[in-house]
Amino acid sequence: MFNTRMPKKPRFVKGGFPPRKSKAKSIVGRLYDKAMENTYSTLEGRKPEYRPSAFPLCSVLLYRKMVKGASVGYFEEKRSAAGDYFTSIGTQAHENIQFHMGFSGKIFGDWKCRNMKCSKGLKGRTLFDKEGNVVHKGRLTSRNTTVHKCPKCDRAMEYVEKEIRYKGLKGHIDCIVKLDNGMFWVADYKTCTKNKLDSNKLPERAHLKQLPAYCWVLQKKYKMKIAGFSLLYFSRDNPFNYLEHAEDWTEEWNDKCGRMIAQERAKFKAGVDSFISMDHTEAVKNKPCTSLAFYKKEIAFYTECPLLDVCFDKKKLDASLTQHVIEFPSKAKDRKLIIEAINI
Repeated sequence: MFNTRMPKKPRFVKGGFPPRKSKAKSIVGRLYDKAMENTYSTLEGRKPEYRPSAFPLCSVLLYRKMVKGASVGYFEEKRSAAGDYFTSIGTQAHENIQFHMGFSGKIFGDWKCRNMKCSKGLKGRTLFDKEGNVVHKGRLTSRNTTVHKCPKCDRAMEYVEKEIRYKGLKGHIDCIVKLDNGMFWVADYKTCTKNKLDSNKLPERAHLKQLPAYCWVLQKKYKMKIAGFSLLYFSRDNPFNYLEHAEDWTEEWNDKCGRMIAQERAKFKAGVDSFISMDHTEAVKNKPCTSLAFYKKEIAFYTECPLLDVCFDKKKLDASLTQHVIEFPSKAKDRKLIIEAINI
């Protein structure tokens, strides 16, 4: 009899996807296979920050990161070939779309001339000494405008993402459209695979926390009247293939987002407070996940949570966090340096 069952899709398991079948036909292919499996750690990981792009936050993971950082003197970041590949494509795609969207005359933000034959472009360059220290910080050519051409050389300028700051919250916005009625429409760009576009699993829940948070802060602090928001997902190999999730900004969204930002701040503060006291109680009390089902539905980080095996058993989680402190001891002066760098 024929096997009518559909083959199982690769399942994400702890440590990544199962090994793929090699397509190599020579040493080049074998080296490529090995490169794509490569992982490494960098000492230049991002310090703990209260950012919408990190929503939903985990107070326990934040606490663990700070404990280890105080011990080893840096914040470790795990990198992989696939992760670096997707990040580099995403960065280039963002910059390309932002530049060309500027020609619409509708994109509101800051701009920088990149023409090195123009005095504005020269002033826009950031210069470094041989040790890598900034000796001249590049200046913006234009601020808070939809005019994307340099007032000096008339060339199209580079879009500089608007930064928001609100009570320790910090983020950068991909796109703000100024509408004819004076209101604003906020957008976030996300690159993904064609399979993801076709999966009927978009938008991702985390993205519906990040982008509305930008909208809420723009309206709350910067007094910008928000009309709505869009999540624009487009394929990494074909920018014409995209999916847009768009919603009007409503009072319901405004109220919901205000509560969500307060909850995320409470989780961040709990992680920091636990680090200050070197007692993980508050971090555990404020952790977002209540069950494995909740994790899979609401969280599902790109890289699987390292505590998934113990998170839902309090005794095991307590033991794991206690062992973490033993493995990564630190001095009070080193912990103080990290605490002073946290803005919350």
